[in-house]
Amino acid sequence: MIPCETLLAHDRLALFGFGVFETLLITKQGPLFADLHWQRMNKGADFLGLKLPAKNEWLNRVQEFIEPAPSPLPFALRVTLSGGAPLADLPSKLLFQKRSIPYTPVQYALGIRLHLLPFPRNERSPLVSIKSTNYLENILAKDTAKLQGAEEGVWLNTQGYIAEGTMSNLFFIKDEALFTPSLASGCLAGTRRQLILDLARSLQIPTHEGLYPLSDLLLSDEIFMTNALMGIMPVRQIDDIPFAITSTSGMKVLKLAYQNLIENAFGSSNDFQV
Repeated sequence: MIPCETLLAHDRLALFGFGVFETLLITKQGPLFADLHWQRMNKGADFLGLKLPAKNEWLNRVQEFIEPAPSPLPFALRVTLSGGAPLADLPSKLLFQKRSIPYTPVQYALGIRLHLLPFPRNERSPLVSIKSTNYLENILAKDTAKLQGAEEGVWLNTQGYIAEGTMSNLFFIKDEALFTPSLASGCLAGTRRQLILDLARSLQIPTHEGLYPLSDLLLSDEIFMTNALMGIMPVRQIDDIPFAITSTSGMKVLKLAYQNLIENAFGSSNDFQV
């Protein structure tokens, strides 16, 4: 399996969106939490019957791609494993693409607006357990949110429970306890989702994963979203319902702990928001 910039027309990625991908945050320290991304990609590859390079080889290929041509830091790196074409003896390929970080300091300071999406997330779909390249549903949902003046959308599942954002996991705080939809809701097992849960438990913050109705979310004290690029992003509003963002919030405690985790693991960096 050779890293390649060209995707052949009969690769199942081109024909059917058959493959898996990860989006890594690249800073001056290198790719953050790359092990977690490899683990999830490997799980998705196994699910689809694809072969992913061993972790060390995969990490070496990531480094080989980002080193020759330095880009302004930080940036996003998408790593895609294509489905290949077994009947044509075409193996899977690793594809790499750089792009800029889409989030701004203003969004971290003021929070983002969410739009409650009008169509549900199917928690019974086999695709919700992997980060599949079949991403059209997410793109359409994101566009729907943007048309309503929101930066992100939030899905309910077919049972009416909150699930996730179009490209992010959802957390809320109520009475100093942290809540997030369980994987049974249909949300993706986000890399930052697990890190935040682990951090909260280490800080002895009561933590709950479950199936929650929309009313629980709307009655919460704070809401924030997470993914590999945004880190922890505060939410200021869901449609027309505002939420407070204060300097002494539980979310700020978690954000500081997350920043400390990065600094302890990779060295100090102040050139990006997390």
